[in-house]
This record gives sequence, C-alpha cells and structure tokens, in this order.
Amino acid sequence: MSLTHRLDRLAGLPAAYRLVDVGFLTTLAVALAVCYATGMPLAGVAAVAIAGFGLEYAISGVVTDGIFRGVEWADEAPPHLQRIVAEVAADFGVAAPTVVLDHESPGGVNVIGDGDRTVLIVSASLVETLDDGALRAVVAHELAHVALGHLRRVPVREAVTHVAGLAAFWVVALRHVPPQVAMLAGGVFLVAGVARSNSVNAVVYVLASAGVVVLMRAAAARASRLEECHADDVAVEHAGETAFCTGLYAVGSVGATDDALAGAAPFATRRTHLERLTAVHPAIEHRLARHGVAPADVADRVARERVADD
Repeated sequence: MSLTHRLDRLAGLPAAYRLVDVGFLTTLAVALAVCYATGMPLAGVAAVAIAGFGLEYAISGVVTDGIFRGVEWADEAPPHLQRIVAEVAADFGVAAPTVVLDHESPGGVNVIGDGDRTVLIVSASLVETLDDGALRAVVAHELAHVALGHLRRVPVREAVTHVAGLAAFWVVALRHVPPQVAMLAGGVFLVAGVARSNSVNAVVYVLASAGVVVLMRAAAARASRLEECHADDVAVEHAGETAFCTGLYAVGSVGATDDALAGAAPFATRRTHLERLTAVHPAIEHRLARHGVAPADVADRVARERVADD
C-alpha cells in the first residue's frame, strides 16, 4: 500500500495534505530558528525568509504574466469545449477560465493562474480524440484544483523549500565565510533553486543544501499527490468513473511532458527511483484502482476512440 493511500485512509484527503502543509510551516519556523541559533543576526534571518518567498513569487508571477500575454495570440477554443468549461466552472462556483488550444502538445492539459485569473490550456489533439464525457471529466479535474484552492499552495511549498535549503547551506558552509561572500553565495543558491530546470542549477541546489531540498520536494510531492486524488474524486463525482478514468488513461498514455493531469511520468512501471520519490502525481494504476478500475478496463476503450478518430 502506498504512503498516499495510507494517508488517505488514515486522515482523509483534505486533512492529509493540510497536515503536510502544517509540517512545511513548522519546518520554515525551525529553519529560521536554526539560522538564528547558529549566529545569523535577526536582520539576516528576516532577509532569508523575504528572499526565499520574494524570489519564488516574483518569478512565478513573471511566468504567469508571460503565459497570459501569450494567450492573446493563441487559437480560440472550439465552441463545444468552451461550453463544457463554462458548465463545469459554473457547477464548481469558480470563474470560467480563458480556454486556449495548444497545437504543439501531443496530449497535455493544464490550468495556470491563481484562481482570480486562470487559463486552461488543452492539447488540440486531446480535444479531437476524447468524447465529450471524458473531456468534461478532464476539465473537471483541472478546475477542481482551482475550486479547492490547490494552486495557491504550490508557490508556498516551493518558497519554504528554498528557505529550508538556504538554512542548511548556511549551517554547513555560509556561516564560516565573510558576510559579503555568504550573501553572494546565498543569492546564487536561490537563483539556482528557482531556475533548476537547468541540470547544473539543480545539482548546485541539491549539493549546497546537503540534500535537504530533496526531502522538502519529496514532502511537497506527497501533498500534491493527495491533492491530485482529491481533484480526481471531484471529477468522478461530476462526470462519472468511466468518463474520468478513460480521460485520465488517454492523457497518461500520451505521456506529454507539459501535462498537469497525469504528469510527465504517469505509470509506476516506467518511473525511475527519483521520480517515485518526487513525482507530484500518483501513478495512474493507483488512481484508477481508487475507483475500482484496472488499466486494461480502459486501455481498449481509449484505443478504439483513437482509431475511430483517425
């Protein structure tokens, strides 16, 4: 039984991922206290917290703004997709997001924003392949994240990870060097952490923190997996088990790297050891099993739909 499943059974999904977030906030307090206890002045402790949160929110804001500006040039979504999105949003009590088609993605779907302004990006091939029931279920999953407030928690977890990692860097190395050097190295660490899509930055981020950021990201991934299961349940309640499981398997079988529904490594059998630790989506086998469905139950249905579409 996976840890996600055990937490689900022990506390229920909302309580479980909120407990993880309590752990994050506790870690934040401990990290700052350790910095102070090991010789960092109060002004420095405040600067660590402000820098960790400020940089994360600044960069995520810039990225989001860039996406919204790009939406102005994107193709308008077909009427039936806009209708489905509007109906699901109304049922969930959230504002209908801007809906755009992505002709580059082989099958991804993603919702971006903070709940006040959101954009739903859907692969054009996915819209052509799925029937309206499965498409509605996929949309319901993404908008469930908006309705449940999940989108607002992600930057907080990332920021706490930066602060905890920087605190570890301070304890291991920075407190032993001149303040000017410590400030410069700390700044490089934070930039590397925010821009860790570059493999060199990722290595610097992990090594400088003595591996602390890996543990923090693993905890954040656990919270995200619980949130994904919660969004799954909302989508199933809205669109039905068959429609949701079909849509989830269809998206996962494509394996789009930009997908936010199934993730870049959706199946457990294909995950590396690191992906098993830090993947933010539960494996599709586990997600289907929660609703009494096996992959074989939907694989043939998805294959038939694709053949019919071709």
